[in-house]
Formats: sequence, C-alpha cells, structure tokens
Amino acid sequence: MEDLEERPSPEELLELVESVENVEFDVGKGYLTVYFGYAPGVGKTYSMLYDAHLLLEKGIDIVVGYVETHGRAETEALLKDLEIIEPVIYDYKGLKLKEVNYEKIIQRKPQIVIIDELPHTNPPGFPEEKRYQSIKRVLQAGIDVFTAMNVQHLESLKDLIYQITGVEVKESVPDPFIKDAKEIKLIDLPPEELLVRLSEGKVYVKDMAEEARRRFFKIGNLIALRTLALRVVADQLDQKLKNYLRRRGISAPLGFKEKILVGVYASPYASQLVRATYRIASELGGVEWVALFVETEKSKDFTEEEKKWLERALDLARRLGGRVERIKGKNVAQEIISYAKREGITKIVLGKPRREGALTGSIYKKLILETEGIDIYLIAPRVKAELPKTPEKKGFGRYLDILRRYFG
Repeated sequence: MEDLEERPSPEELLELVESVENVEFDVGKGYLTVYFGYAPGVGKTYSMLYDAHLLLEKGIDIVVGYVETHGRAETEALLKDLEIIEPVIYDYKGLKLKEVNYEKIIQRKPQIVIIDELPHTNPPGFPEEKRYQSIKRVLQAGIDVFTAMNVQHLESLKDLIYQITGVEVKESVPDPFIKDAKEIKLIDLPPEELLVRLSEGKVYVKDMAEEARRRFFKIGNLIALRTLALRVVADQLDQKLKNYLRRRGISAPLGFKEKILVGVYASPYASQLVRATYRIASELGGVEWVALFVETEKSKDFTEEEKKWLERALDLARRLGGRVERIKGKNVAQEIISYAKREGITKIVLGKPRREGALTGSIYKKLILETEGIDIYLIAPRVKAELPKTPEKKGFGRYLDILRRYFG
C-alpha cells in the first residue's frame, strides 16, 4: 500500500504528457515543439499553421518565420491572417535564396515563431551551418519555436534509413536536439492514404510524384518509416516519464512500453535463451529488448569454446534486432539489477535452474527480492546442448561447472 501511495496519480501522469515541468529547461529559454512525421505529405506544416490560428484566437502572439508549402493550396490558405516575418535574401552563385531573418525575429520577440524544415542547411556565409543551430539562438532569446521534420532526418537513423529505402539522406538533425524538445507532436497518416494524396498531386506535382512513388513512396518503405517515427515519439515520452518518476524518488519502472533484458552468459544454452527472449518480445508487439553480459574477473578464464558460445549468442541478439550491452562488474546480480532500474527494464529473462536449491542461491534470490515491479522469466532449454564427444576430464568438468552456474 505504501508503494501505491508513492506512485503518481493518473491526473499527474496526464499533466506530464501534456506539459513538461520547467526544471527540465533553462530559465528564460524558449520551448521547442517539433511536428514529427514519417514522410513528406503527412500534414506537418498544415498542422503547425492550423494550431497557429487556434493560438492566435486565444491572443497568443505567434508569427511565421519560414514556411514551405510546396504549392499545396490548402496549406497556403492557412497563411492568411498570420503575420509573416519577411525573409532575408542571400546571393549564392547568381541565385536569390530566401532565408529566415533570425535577427528580425529576435528583435520582434513574439511568443512563438514558426520555422519550418528543421533539417535545412544554411547557405555559405550564414552565421550557423544548420537551421537547427540558428533556431537555438531564437530559443536562447526566450522565444518558443514550432518546427517540423521527418524521421529519416534523425542523425542516428541515417544508416538504417538507407538500408530500408536505398536513399541516402544528406541533411540530418542530432538526436539530442529533438529529445530536448518540450513536445514532439506526431503527425500521422496511414500509408495508403498518403499514397492517395500523392496520386492526387497533393504532395508533389505530377512528374515529381511519379518519381517519388518509384524511388521512395513504396508501401513497404512507408510502413517501416512510420514504425520508426512511432518509436521515436514513444521513446521521448518514456524518457520524460522516467525523469518525472526519478524526481519523485520512485525507482520502480512505470512506462508506456515494455522493455526486456536477457542475461547472457558463456553457456551452450545462451543462444536458445536469446531466441526465447526474441519470441517474448515479438509476442508483446515487437517491444525493445537488450542482451546484457556482465564481465567479471572469472570471464578472463573462459575457454575458446566458452568465448564462442558467448559471441554466438550476442551476434544472434544483434541479428534479431536486440541491443547488446557489455558491462564490467564484480557482482553479476547487482549489475543486472542496477542496469534494469536505470534503463526502465520491465522484464528480465534468465536461464531456468535445474538443481534443487538453486532458486535460493545468491544470484536468483537477489534478483527476485531486489527487482520490485520487474517480472522475472526463467526459461528452460528446449534443445540439449551439443558438447564435445571426447572431452578431457578437466574440460568436461568445466562444462558441467558452466551448466551448474548458469542453469543450476
């Protein structure tokens, strides 16, 4: 009952979702809101301008610093009645380039300014190389910024995006800049509806639409990108919740998604354990999972066979989409517990002990008693491990010792 009284109420959690406490931001610093999508045409800019009109009706001083409508009539119509800060013109190789007039925005000092196309690269000679760096100046001036971007422009996802789409993204935004945003608003649209919009010319003009459909707007690409966008938003919200709970002194994991940890050891059954964890994660809807190996002094004595068992299991975890972590420590159980609490783990998977009294042993007992709020799964090996046929007595004794240590 005492633990329940320490947990935040539903009203407090709702308040967390809708706004972030001021302690997470510098005093006097403007707030960043990112309208986040998985592909062009889902409605990010439209949503920003629509929200701008709602805020304007409430008396909020909001202006437009830069908006890219891509010639979409319904988006252009929303610019009506909004104050637009005239852009500054830059000459670049005979071209007249319109850029955001940051100095004028800071001088005007509205409550909120809309600056579209966050991943944009500034022209040569500009004070900052990237638009997100220029937006930092506006935020430091105490002005809130609304901006927009797609998931493929996150720096950490560049390689993955290339594997999925075959398209190399040139412009990117560092992940920490997005994670520090006050709010990430997911602007979502089913891929099938986006393809209809594309065919109707509401995303690009006809010739560009055909090229986009052939290269980028494939249904498989869109589904994959949409999944990534959903995960990014979920991660940001989950991190805010963990920060909130940490400030409340609550260590028990209470998140919006499951997160699984599998303890991996140099055992012939390690790969089976990894596969079992992958199945659990899949059954829960493809949730995040991590394979953790705790390296102790005993790890230095691993035989070549033991090293192969370990690396084979860790490689398998990577191939199945899990994250692999290797940490050093003196006490395996304590390192697992500390990692689980720090990372918001909700389930821990271990090998099932097979001898009497193993559950009361130090590792299992400590994990069960000191992981309140975390489920413990004990997985029995499905297939008998294949050991060397003619091992030396010392080697065979070592294999038995490994099995006892890992499975009891």
